[in-house]
Order: sequence, then C-alpha cells, then structure tokens
Amino acid sequence: MRPRRLVAPREATNIFDDAVRQRALAVLTLQEGHDWVTFKSRFLERDPSGRFFVLDYQPIGSTPLPTLSEGQYTGVSFRHKSRKVLFATIVEATGHFVLDDKTSVPAVRYRWPTSMTELQRRAYHRTPVPSGMTLLVGFWPGGSAARPDAQASPLQITTGDLVDLSCGGALVRLHKASQPDWVDGQTLGLELQLPDGKPPVVIDGRYRGLRYEESGALSAGVQFIGLEMLPEGRVVLHRLSNAVQRLYRMGTPETGRRGRTAP
Repeated sequence: MRPRRLVAPREATNIFDDAVRQRALAVLTLQEGHDWVTFKSRFLERDPSGRFFVLDYQPIGSTPLPTLSEGQYTGVSFRHKSRKVLFATIVEATGHFVLDDKTSVPAVRYRWPTSMTELQRRAYHRTPVPSGMTLLVGFWPGGSAARPDAQASPLQITTGDLVDLSCGGALVRLHKASQPDWVDGQTLGLELQLPDGKPPVVIDGRYRGLRYEESGALSAGVQFIGLEMLPEGRVVLHRLSNAVQRLYRMGTPETGRRGRTAP
C-alpha cells in the first residue's frame, strides 16, 4: 500500500460514517497570527447528502477551547483503522447537538472537505537516517512566517542534522552544544533537507524537548503542524511520505527498520 493517497469521495462517506458511529476523536488545528492552536473534538453526525459534518465542542481536561467563528479555516486529523486522515475545512455554524430528549451538547458544524489525504501507519513511524547520509535542518522561532527576520539575523537560526523522520515530526542533532532557549510547545520554523535532491521544505513545527545521545550530542524533537491547512501542504506531505519510504528502504540493521512512533 502507498504511504499516502487521496481518498475517493465514496470512500470518504464510509470513513465519516465509521467516525460518527465510533464517536472518533479528532484533532483540530487553527492558526492565530504566526502561532497554532490545537484542540480535540468527537464526531457526532454527518450530513446524508455530504454537505457538512458535526463535531462536539467540549473541553477535554482543563485546557480552554479556542473561540470559533463562522468562516474560520481549520485543519482536521483523526485515526481511521490503521491509518490517519487529514483535511482542511471551514466552520459553518456553532450551536448545540441534541443527543436525546433530555441531553444536548455544544457542537460545531463544519463544511464537508473537498479532498482528504490518508497516511498509512508506517508514515508516522520515525525512520532513522542511514549512517553516512547528512540532511541539514535549520530552526528559528516564530514559524515559517518569521523566516525573513531570522535570515536577516543569522544568530536566530539553529542548525543541525536530521536523525530520524516521519510525516508527523523529526529528531535533529544540533550543531551546537548549548541548549536553545525554546520552551515546550513553542512554534518554530524549519528548513528541512529531504533525500530527494530537491530544494528544502519550509514548514512549521512545535518544539518537543531535548535529549542527549550516547555520544553526548544534543538533539531536539519537533512535531510538524498545520500541513493539512496550507495550500502547499499536500505537496509537502507527498515529499515527506516519499522521504520516509526512501529512508526506510535504505535502512540497515544498525539504523533499524522499524522506527519510533512520531509525536
């Protein structure tokens, strides 16, 4: 099976039916300025005519929900069987969804997506970069939109070598020994070289902490974010999934073939 594919319209209907039946949990992504906000919702309903679907709008834990408004652009991702489904949509209305004669819950109606991308499980496993291959990565605070400012002041750019990669994130061995002054969850911009001979991709990511390798080198984890919302996101996902497959095929017993689950 291909690591990435577009979902056919008829199959999309079946996927939504399964999600509603199972009250599947979805992760929604919103962009606020240069930053990203995520929250979780459960599927409640899908329109029989394929015009909209409904998710609940209830906080999970103590994290407050972001404010949603009609016409707002959002990204959605959720698990379906052994795969992950991603798409972009638009908020159509907010209100309440009636569960039974006595119960209703806050809910949001979203527009039916024009396209959906499906990634198989392997695409979300961290695949090591083979020994002897060097793939450069550059980081800077503020996300991809802050790239011009970072380039004007090189001290803002932290560089490193890719250690492993998935469609969901990466681990990067930093070139400097000192710890960057980033905080967990901070939005970073990344310029990431892939093993396809093409120009690097520029994407947004969330900083997910540091780890020391046995050699003493310092590595930073990053989670990719917002790809399902960006016009060029489908192209980037295609390149990432192909890169993961290529690194997987190039894997050796020393680098390992199974990879580690991405954040």
